[in-house]
Amino acid sequence: MLDRQIAPDSFMLKELSLTKPKIKDLSNELSVHILEDDTNPVLKIDILFPAGKINDKKPGQSLICAKLMVEGTKSYPGSELQELLDHYGAHLDVSVDFDYTTITLLCLKEHITPLLPVLKSAVTEPLFDLGDFEKIKLQQLQKIRVNNQKNALIATKNLRKNLLNGTPYANTLEEEYLNDINKDDIEQYYNQYFTLKPNIIVAGDFDHDILNFLEEHLGMLEFSNDTAQYTGKLSPLLDDNLIKREGSVQASVRMGAISIPRNHPDYFDLNIANEILGGYFGSRLMRNIREDKGYTYGIYSVLINYKHLDYHIIGADVKIDHVEDTVKEVYKEMEALKTKLVPEEEIETIKNYMLGKIASSLDTVFHQSENYKVKLSEGADYIDYFDNYVNKIRNITAERILEISKKYFSEKYCVVKVA
Repeated sequence: MLDRQIAPDSFMLKELSLTKPKIKDLSNELSVHILEDDTNPVLKIDILFPAGKINDKKPGQSLICAKLMVEGTKSYPGSELQELLDHYGAHLDVSVDFDYTTITLLCLKEHITPLLPVLKSAVTEPLFDLGDFEKIKLQQLQKIRVNNQKNALIATKNLRKNLLNGTPYANTLEEEYLNDINKDDIEQYYNQYFTLKPNIIVAGDFDHDILNFLEEHLGMLEFSNDTAQYTGKLSPLLDDNLIKREGSVQASVRMGAISIPRNHPDYFDLNIANEILGGYFGSRLMRNIREDKGYTYGIYSVLINYKHLDYHIIGADVKIDHVEDTVKEVYKEMEALKTKLVPEEEIETIKNYMLGKIASSLDTVFHQSENYKVKLSEGADYIDYFDNYVNKIRNITAERILEISKKYFSEKYCVVKVA
């Protein structure tokens, strides 16, 4: 009989079981990156364009353009497009990041024949209806007005403006920018950036017939081999900023410093040190500032990586009387990592947590395709990246964490407090 008072045997993850991508080229040299899994008869097709928010001449161009592309096309106007997707239980969506934009079709494999032309139509002949433009613009304006009442979002936006100063990554979407955008700006963005050569990522129940169908519908399209140009010269403003808001009952704190890219030799070790600092529920910042001091319900520390720059951000919503105390305690925890070896028990805990986190983030072929998309946009090898990551976690030592903390947690931080 099972004795539930005895914990089951545990072991540390040794390696990941990743779907090895296959790459096929269509006649027009578009690369199709294939992650096969016939567990379920479902397909997810991502068309990944190498342009995003950093390419806006007017902040908001890329976002509104992409959203309009899936609202209606010349072949499938407005309601007809939505009715077709509803009929087949399919999902056509768009995501706009700073460095790239993704148009996604998710559907049952058996419905790909009527639905792939819809994806092609969204990419090649968006309708850009004036009514849809005004509707999306109004939605975004309302979203901005709501967000501008939230201390947390005000703090994050101001941290980005200061820390990433001089680069398009510092741009934030504001009401005055949206009011300045017209439909011509959207069409101009589309003509400049959605004509650039994309990558295609297909995940799920793939076979040769699907490849032939992609060739039939996408293999004859013409795209430019030009690249989106990046203009920006990073000039961080590393000040301590206090923004007073009348009637606030809770404060928000954000701290940030410029960091290193994912392909840097120190990146994995720094990521492990950051997890110990504030990357999970049992982290030092959580134990100190939430559990011991009771200043906050939660605090986080995360490394953010873009194509052209990288930064470290620490954030928390705290009791309004403990803003300065929170900042001091954050510096205190960073100082501890720089001066004292992390106990072996804590290292074993973080190893198991991080390995489990990686495994759960890659547990389906669709999760793997999302990770693959990021690695593809960064020019990194997907399999090697995660193999190296697992190896680094398994072999990290207290001495290495001390060394890496001294090197990177000694940076000067930009601080934004909204109270």
